[in-house]
Amino acid sequence: MREVRAVVIGLVVVVLAAMAYAFWQRPAKQFHRIGGYRVDIQKREGDSRKHVSFRIPIVAVARIASFVPLHDIGGNWDSDWGRGEITSREILDAAGKSEPGKPGVIERNGAHIEVSADGTALDIHVRDDWGKKVAVRLPRALIEGLTDGKSISISDLLRRLDELGPGDVVRVEDGDNEVTISAEPK
Repeated sequence: MREVRAVVIGLVVVVLAAMAYAFWQRPAKQFHRIGGYRVDIQKREGDSRKHVSFRIPIVAVARIASFVPLHDIGGNWDSDWGRGEITSREILDAAGKSEPGKPGVIERNGAHIEVSADGTALDIHVRDDWGKKVAVRLPRALIEGLTDGKSISISDLLRRLDELGPGDVVRVEDGDNEVTISAEPK
C-alpha cells in the first residue's frame, strides 16, 4: 500500500511541476481546439462517494510528451492485444462495417465491443460479463498506426487528438466507480 501511495504522490508531483512549467510558457500554437484535459475520478466507499477532479493543460501534456523517449507509435502488431482478445485490424474492420447509428460489433471471450467510425475518429465501447464498461474516442490514425507496420509520431497524435475537439476521450465504469478523461475547449 505504501508503494502505491508513493507512486501516486510521485505522479502528482510530476504533473504539478509540468503544470507550473507550462503556466509560464506561452500556449502551443499547434493546438487550436483543446485547452486541456480534465480527469474526474469517482469512487464509492461504503455509503460515501469520493470525487477527485483535476485539469491538465494541453501545453503540459505536450511538454511531458516531448520528454518521452518514444518518437512514434506503431509497428507490425501481428499478435493480438492484451491476452489474445482483439487485434487492431479487427477494430478497423468493425469500423468499416459500421453505419450511422449502427456500430460494427466484435464478440470475444465474454466482451462485447462496438466500434463506430465518425470521420477521422473511432468510438469504441467495450462491455464485459462483469458489468465493466469502457468507452474510448481515438483518432483513426492511432489504430492504423498499430496495423500493417504503419506508425504515427507523438506530436502528430497530439495534433489529431486536438482535431477531435472537446468531449470525453476515455470513460471507464466499474460498478459504482468511474474514471473520465475529457478534452476541454480552448
